[in-house]
Amino acid sequence: MAYFDNFGIVSYRFGDNESPVLFNNLTAYVDVIDQVKENVAFYNKYTISAGERPDTLSYKLYGTPDYYWTFYLMNNHIRESGWPVDSYDMLSIAKSKYPYRVVTTNTNLTGIFPVGQSVTGVSSTTTGTVIRRISDMGQLIIDTGEEPNTTKFNSTELIRYTDVDGNIQSLTVIAESEQYNAIHHYEDVNGVHQDLTIYDFGSPSASWIPVTYRDRLEQKNDELKEIIVLKSDVVNQVAGEFAKFHRES
Repeated sequence: MAYFDNFGIVSYRFGDNESPVLFNNLTAYVDVIDQVKENVAFYNKYTISAGERPDTLSYKLYGTPDYYWTFYLMNNHIRESGWPVDSYDMLSIAKSKYPYRVVTTNTNLTGIFPVGQSVTGVSSTTTGTVIRRISDMGQLIIDTGEEPNTTKFNSTELIRYTDVDGNIQSLTVIAESEQYNAIHHYEDVNGVHQDLTIYDFGSPSASWIPVTYRDRLEQKNDELKEIIVLKSDVVNQVAGEFAKFHRES
């Protein structure tokens, strides 16, 4: 059964300047799936393996690719974030999603190094534009104008610029890396996010664990792999009830 066969047709406008067209009613929803998810007798837990697609997993579990849509309706995180990708693709995804350079400093960033400011490394002569300032982490995210941003700042150099009043503003770099390898946040030993609400421009707690941008992507991708699936002996009944509600709505 094709997933959209039982959805009604409504008028949609794809884009502000486009004429409306007839399309399946993607907002239609029934509570049969929510009822099923509340009853553990109807589903099993499953970990998605490398290379498995929704259609191939449907065939593996049910002998047909047609029930791929049940995975999305049974799992909010899959529906919202998409199907997990293979682990060996995560590095290229991280590089694409987080392509810039990150410099970390002990200098108080309040009022200096604003977003949009062009800056220069004194010894490296690397130049770039500040695209984000994360003051509590002592971080500047800098676009060096490359794709990808491979030109580095030196890890112990001064970075500076001249402000609108003609004053030279500078900071000392204590760490520098690709954005995907930079620290996104810290967690305690229990995995609880630790906010640096008052960053003292020194080292965070020694017990805190740094989580990089790439780590964060991989953690989220691993979470997407953990799903619940309808048991094979109930999938036909559930799909039938789902289609029935759609036809009658």
